[in-house]
Amino acid sequence: MSDTAQPQKTHWFEVVLLWVSGIAAAMQFAKFSISYDELLTHYQAGPAWTGALISVVGIVGLIFGASAGVVAGRMGYLNVLVGALAIGSLLSVLESFLPSFMTMLVLRVLEGMSQLGVVVAAPTMIARLSAPQHRSITMGLWGTFFGVAFAITGWLGNKLLSTYGLQGLLLVHGVLIGSMALALWWLLSQYKSVYENQSAPSSLGFWTQLRNMYKTPRTLLPALVFLFYTCMLVSLLTYIPTLISDEKLRNLLRITLPLTSTAGTFLAGALSQYVMRPQRVALLAFSSVAVGAVFAHFSQSYPIVFALSVSLMVLSAGMVPGSALSMIPLVTRSAGEQAQGYGLIAQLGNLGATIGPPSFAAMIALMNTEGLVLLVLFLCVLGGLFSFLAGRLPSNPR
Repeated sequence: MSDTAQPQKTHWFEVVLLWVSGIAAAMQFAKFSISYDELLTHYQAGPAWTGALISVVGIVGLIFGASAGVVAGRMGYLNVLVGALAIGSLLSVLESFLPSFMTMLVLRVLEGMSQLGVVVAAPTMIARLSAPQHRSITMGLWGTFFGVAFAITGWLGNKLLSTYGLQGLLLVHGVLIGSMALALWWLLSQYKSVYENQSAPSSLGFWTQLRNMYKTPRTLLPALVFLFYTCMLVSLLTYIPTLISDEKLRNLLRITLPLTSTAGTFLAGALSQYVMRPQRVALLAFSSVAVGAVFAHFSQSYPIVFALSVSLMVLSAGMVPGSALSMIPLVTRSAGEQAQGYGLIAQLGNLGATIGPPSFAAMIALMNTEGLVLLVLFLCVLGGLFSFLAGRLPSNPR
């Protein structure tokens, strides 16, 4: 049985606020992505080192993602969440002073720890603040936070950047994420009996818990499903537009494909809640990505058909995170195990985002569109296999 009482109703306001905290944390990636040219001009460190200012945040999750799930269960989810947001706020304010490049790099490493704390604690709390009949919906909502963060930052962040410069952008983000820390601490303290562990702390040592996390199918399989999604999606959004010769269509896809992915994530939440188990949604998603890839292969000479085919691929790929995130509260047995599952998702997700783009770049360089399609089909087979295996896990008894 679960170690926390099931809420009879969903605390929608608090769930949405936790989602917004995820958006604020994801802006730690997005704010440096949209200001890349300004960073390049200011620091004169070259493209590779300047790019490291963006990627180093994710590398922290790659290294420490799994252990963060164990730590959050021991320290308390609200403490981890608010602490991570408060530290993120302080770091963003310090960044707004534009210190030396190496100091900025250190601040970004610490910011990666802040981001990791949010993506482990917030979804665990969302799942615990959601009634069973809404849990897949709320997890689908959570799964959109990264894409929404980039969309908002690309819209409002660019306006801030052009009006107030790089320092203004970083300072506003610091104020935003700090405000989220205060609001969540004030609002969520009253719900600790709902989302914190009520069972006795595990007597197992830290390393034993960490090892068990990788050995437990309930935490490992959803993360493996998520891994093959992150291997694909960033690469699809990056490289697909470059394969289209029509400039107008290429520019249109650069706008619509991220939104299509976000729509797929929310759609997966709805399907997981009302139509089928999230494991089947993930299997359907990988199958649809494969179908879209085959259509894309045979429609390269027809730009409109090709664009529709790749849109199907991206919509279907976007369904995977919504289903993977929905699996965790369905199959895990405690809030602590949920946090470990989300930590493992953060770790393997960052692994996929790290190895995916260079793999796709190499395949496209060797075989053009055929290389992209073959790699997509390979990842879909593996993702579908682990979705099938996850479907054999028993649901957590209610």
